[in-house]
Amino acid sequence: MKSGFLFLLLALFVPAISVVAEEFTIYYDNSSTQWESVGIHYWGGPQTDWPGVEIDHVEGDIWAYTFPSDPSGLSGFLFKHATMTGDAYKTADFKKAPVNGHLYKGAGGEKGKVTDEGVYQGSPAPTTATVTASPRTGTRFSDEITVTLTVTPSVAIYYTTDGSEPTRSSSVYSTPLTFTSTTELRTLTITDEGVEKTQRFVYTKREIVEVEDGRLNTQYYRINPDGRTGSNRTVNVKFTKHPNTNYQCTADNALSNWTDEDLICQGVARDVASAFRGKHEYPVIDSYAIYAAYDAENLYLGVQYVYSVWDAGGDGKSDNDRHRPWMMDGRIMLAFDLDPDKEFEGLLTNGNTIWDADGKYNVMRNGTDCIWLGNTKPTVGTPGLFFPNASGTTSYDAPYCVTFGSEPFYGVANGLLPCIEHIWGQADFGYDPEELRTNDGFVDLIEEVDRSKHTFYEWKFPLSKLGVTEQYIREYGIGVMVIDTYGQGATGSTPYDPTVFDNAAVPYSKDSSTSAEKEDMDIFTYRHARIGGMAGSGIGTLPSEETVDTPAEYYTIDGIRVSEPAHGFYIMRRGDKVSKIIL
Repeated sequence: MKSGFLFLLLALFVPAISVVAEEFTIYYDNSSTQWESVGIHYWGGPQTDWPGVEIDHVEGDIWAYTFPSDPSGLSGFLFKHATMTGDAYKTADFKKAPVNGHLYKGAGGEKGKVTDEGVYQGSPAPTTATVTASPRTGTRFSDEITVTLTVTPSVAIYYTTDGSEPTRSSSVYSTPLTFTSTTELRTLTITDEGVEKTQRFVYTKREIVEVEDGRLNTQYYRINPDGRTGSNRTVNVKFTKHPNTNYQCTADNALSNWTDEDLICQGVARDVASAFRGKHEYPVIDSYAIYAAYDAENLYLGVQYVYSVWDAGGDGKSDNDRHRPWMMDGRIMLAFDLDPDKEFEGLLTNGNTIWDADGKYNVMRNGTDCIWLGNTKPTVGTPGLFFPNASGTTSYDAPYCVTFGSEPFYGVANGLLPCIEHIWGQADFGYDPEELRTNDGFVDLIEEVDRSKHTFYEWKFPLSKLGVTEQYIREYGIGVMVIDTYGQGATGSTPYDPTVFDNAAVPYSKDSSTSAEKEDMDIFTYRHARIGGMAGSGIGTLPSEETVDTPAEYYTIDGIRVSEPAHGFYIMRRGDKVSKIIL
């Protein structure tokens, strides 16, 4: 009786095992895309980490991938070049679960459509030994990188690091490999049945742009571009209160008030912590560009915020206004450098940062001597300018906290300045923040959403409140930096400061799906963008020797180096000779 019952259980159990263990393989037709090697990225359970995994070559234009577990719960997948990233090297999303045994074809071109061609009728995918590399192929590094290889099933891994095809005579992998320069690693595996498989892994050393005068000034992070330090003019600002709305106060003329002539700093998009972790979060606080002007009475500022981060795997792009900064009671922080001889950390007398009751979050060690804090909803709360006292701290008491009365002095406008023709940012979410220190991997994101989806803020600060005059700004200049915050800590800044990304991928203590940048202590050391005169940033020590072949270097009269001078008046340095020229 027991044996019969056991036999019945086995009869029921064995078929179940065979169903679970059955291989789930799909095929890809590479005839239109013509990639040297093919990868797949999928999501929704199970899922791969971007940029996905390499798949096997079967024959001709046919490639195959066998899923390691049941993929019927997937919400989508795409095919791509195995090592290259960017829209030109991937198909569009196929927003369905794959079908076992089916052949899929990419249409070619940038993000070409994927079609299901039905059941694959050709040769079956071979059983190969697959190498997995950690870090994954395509990883970029700054100084050196150590790569560990594993293989399933377990066989010898033959490899080369000079780009040549490995053979049975090549080196056999035994310990992790360390690279200090750009390297193409190729592997060869051979199964017990004699099936060979070659794979390619590329590791690229970044070309880091060095910081100059405490600022990162790349092709995309542009600090005082072409020597521009704002305009000495009056801006036609107009603020209108809208009680009982989320935005509270509009800056009615903002989008027509500013041009490239007023641009003092351009950042990049997706340089906020939510681009690395927590990209589902709304609203999106991502400052992109700063504009400045001043006259005898006021300092005028404009800051463009862009919307380029959203829930890439879920809700997608916001189809309402929930992405806008004014959709929450958040904070906007401006750090000023008004006096070159003064500096403070931005701490209250009790050791906390301003508006924080439980610790230090944003600590300024970059020449900041004044901080403005306000609500992302203009006219809400009591915004103020905070100045240091004799001990180097501040408080909510006068004269260290300067407020502005009941009349609005800043507001919002929905849209993108007409003069902005590009929104530069990294192509993919979850990139390494080190990429921001390079000129590589940036693409134009301006077509991602309609221009109306972005948000612009405009301010009018009375100079009497800042304690400076028009002549002082014109002759000596002042500095400004925008700090993006979400929660208590900084999550981005314009100009760039790497402190806002040092914990970007670390889980937030209250929600592991988002970033610890919301609560960590960020110490700012990079300097502000300048408005007016460029005190302390003129031409430095000249070279001691001159050669005929020394290339000319051009500077504005304010001492800002210009890589491609246009028509105008410049200081030219060639070797140890300096002259004034007109181009």
